[in-house]
Amino acid sequence: MQLSQVEPHTRKNSGIRIRPYTGEWIPAVAEFNRRIRPANAPFELPLTSTPCWLPESGHSKPYQEIFLAVEEDCVRGAYTFKHQDFSIGGRTVEVGMCRMPISEGIVDKNYAMVGVKLVNDAVRRQPLLYALGIGSREATMTRLVLALGWRLNQVVPFFLKVRNGFQFLKNIQYLRTAPWRRFVLDAAAYCGLGSAAWGAGKLLTRNGNRPVHAEQVAEFGKFADEIWEECRDGYSMLAVRDARSLNVLYPVEETRFIRLKILEGNNTIGWALLLDTVMSENKYFGNMRVGSIIDCLAAPEKAGHVTAAAARFLDHRGVDMLLSNQSHPAWCRGLKQAGFIQGPSNFFFVTSPQLTKMLNAVDPGGSRVHLNRGDGDGPIHL
Repeated sequence: MQLSQVEPHTRKNSGIRIRPYTGEWIPAVAEFNRRIRPANAPFELPLTSTPCWLPESGHSKPYQEIFLAVEEDCVRGAYTFKHQDFSIGGRTVEVGMCRMPISEGIVDKNYAMVGVKLVNDAVRRQPLLYALGIGSREATMTRLVLALGWRLNQVVPFFLKVRNGFQFLKNIQYLRTAPWRRFVLDAAAYCGLGSAAWGAGKLLTRNGNRPVHAEQVAEFGKFADEIWEECRDGYSMLAVRDARSLNVLYPVEETRFIRLKILEGNNTIGWALLLDTVMSENKYFGNMRVGSIIDCLAAPEKAGHVTAAAARFLDHRGVDMLLSNQSHPAWCRGLKQAGFIQGPSNFFFVTSPQLTKMLNAVDPGGSRVHLNRGDGDGPIHL
C-alpha cells in the first residue's frame, strides 16, 4: 500500500485524537463494533476498558493498555499496547507490542488514515516496538506497517502433531473448505487413513533413552529464575521469563494453565507452559481436543528434551492433536524430533525501524530470536 495513494479527503482524520480506553467510552465502542461488523472484522473491541489478558496492576510489567482513536464522541479505531521487558543482546530493555489494531477504515475509506495514527501513536509511546501474528503479507495492517518502514523479519513457523487421525480429518477446518474436500476427508477418516498416518508419525518420533521427564507444578518458582539466568544470553532476543514475569503472564489462579518443570535426572533443564483445550465449533479446529505448547524456555541445546517431554505429557492426556509456534531453529528441530510436522503459518513477526536497528546489531539474520505464542496474543485464542 502506498500512503501517497490515500485520497485527499482522508485529511478529515486530523480531528482524531488517541485516548486511553476508559469506562465512559463503552457505549461508543459498542457503536464502533456495530459499524465495522459488515466487514467481517476478525475481532471486535471488548466492551470493557480492562484487557482480558495482562491488565495493568501498578505498572508491573508485563501489562497491557487499550487506546482508542476518537473523533468527538465517536470511536474510529483502537489498539492494545503491551509493555514488556526483553533481553536483547544481553541488555534488558522495555519493548512494546502493538496488538490488534483496528480502524473504521475497513468499512469507510474516509478513515483510511486512522491505522497510520494508531501505529504512529504506539511508536511514540515506545520506539522499540513489534507486532506478532498479524495474518499475512496482504493483511491491511501488514501492508501499513511495511509502508511505514517496519521490517518483516520472519513468519514464525507453525507445527502440529496428530494423535487422533479420525478426529483430525473430521474437524480440521483449514482443509475442509469445499464440499469435495469434506467428502474426501470424511472418506479417509472412516477408512482409517488418519490413524495409519498417526502410526507412521510415531515412528518418526525420536525421544531417545535419556532420563528426561516432566513434573507438573502449581506456579513458577525459584527454578524459573535459575533457568532464566542460565539461558538469557543464549538468545539474541528473548522476553524476560523470570518467575515473577511468568506468574504475571500465567496467573496461578488460572487453572487451565499446565506448568511443567522439565528435569534431566535430578537437574532442572527447562520449563513449558501448556494448554489442553476442548474446542467447540472452533473456526480452525472444529470440536477437537487440542494440546498447545504455548511457552517454553531452556538452553538451545536442551530445547529438544523440553519439547519431547512436553509432547509426551500432552500425548498421555489424550489430546487429539498438538500444536506450537516457535521461531528459534533449536526449538523447531526439537518439535520435528518429537513427531511434529510444519504447517502453514500466519504468525508474522515485524519490527519498528528502531527495534530493527537494535536487532541488526546483535543478530542480523534473526537466527537466535526466541518467540512463541506467549509473545503474541498469548493463550487467549486457545
